[in-house]
Amino acid sequence: MTTWASPRVNITYEDVKRAADANKMTVDATLAMIARTSDKDRGDHPAEYRAQMARDMSRLDDDGGPSVVS
Repeated sequence: MTTWASPRVNITYEDVKRAADANKMTVDATLAMIARTSDKDRGDHPAEYRAQMARDMSRLDDDGGPSVVS
């Protein structure tokens, strides 16, 4: 599965499907597990996520396109 550390890398359905198969899970169960893990991690490390959100928002403003944040 693709790592989060790589910049501008998309995780595809096929990546998730391979992970699900390797863990003998469905894709839906794998996505649910990822969501639960993400929710827990956000609660455990709120400062890191606030900093990442600020970086993500600044990238939206810098691309020359319309802002999606009101």
